[in-house]
Amino acid sequence: MKDSRTQTTSSHWGAFNVTTRDGRIVSVDDFEHDPSPSSISSILPAAVHHSSRVARPSIRKNWLEHGPGHADSRLLRGQDEFVELPWDEALDITAAEIDRVRQDYGNDAIFGGSYGWASAGRFHHALGQLHRFLNCTGGYVTPLTGSAI
Repeated sequence: MKDSRTQTTSSHWGAFNVTTRDGRIVSVDDFEHDPSPSSISSILPAAVHHSSRVARPSIRKNWLEHGPGHADSRLLRGQDEFVELPWDEALDITAAEIDRVRQDYGNDAIFGGSYGWASAGRFHHALGQLHRFLNCTGGYVTPLTGSAI
């Protein structure tokens, strides 16, 4: 028998019930106590498991093998193949790189800019999220100020 369970969760679209089977979202239903449920959450099963969605973090193969200082690293941008990594390894690499740049060049070398999508509410505003994160590392440079915040 397949492992199936339904849990109530919420987002900026409201509360809804998500049913998973073997770790995959199979359906999303309205939360019974929501007087005005949004239909947008019904797209979740198709969106979360769509073939165009990035399932795992990826990194350029040359950079992974040789690091950021290797002579070919810059030359292969746009040409190098990408390899997938487990999330914990990608997070460790990201944290180490932010710390390396901060230690070697200071927070003025960290650009806190993003043109990422934003959705309803400020929590899902990509630039706001990036700035909150980079503030935890000691600051960053913005396109508006040109100096570390």
